[in-house]
Amino acid sequence: MAKDIVLATDGSAYSFQAARFITQSGLLPDGGVVRVLHVMANLPARVSRFVDAEAIQEWYAEESAKVLKPTADILNQAGVPHVVDSRIGFAPQEITRYADEVDAHMIVMGAHGRGVLLDAVIGSVAGRVLALTHRPVLLIQQPGDDQDKTR
Repeated sequence: MAKDIVLATDGSAYSFQAARFITQSGLLPDGGVVRVLHVMANLPARVSRFVDAEAIQEWYAEESAKVLKPTADILNQAGVPHVVDSRIGFAPQEITRYADEVDAHMIVMGAHGRGVLLDAVIGSVAGRVLALTHRPVLLIQQPGDDQDKTR
């Protein structure tokens, strides 16, 4: 039985709220691990032509660490078992692929709460994850983000 939770983070206050929710909710089954995932978009090809591959990999690692550390700190302070990982690519596909690879119990994400209309026009990572996965997805909104109660 799947016990792990994938917590997708972009380093925003919404992601931190999702991490805090996990620490306070009892959402993680006994024996489960929170798998904190950050996905970065590929650099444009024109950049990779002028910078060597090692420098690009170092940059990806540094940028991901900046995003992953604060989320991991929240889980550490609460004593929640977790691992961190990062991927490069299209965030919705990478999040769902990762959840499948680790056979996650669910995916948890912070919701930016921009509203149904704006999300319908420009899309959202959360909306695309919902469309791509067969796993349960829990979207956590920051307190006070009650612009959109219809989700």
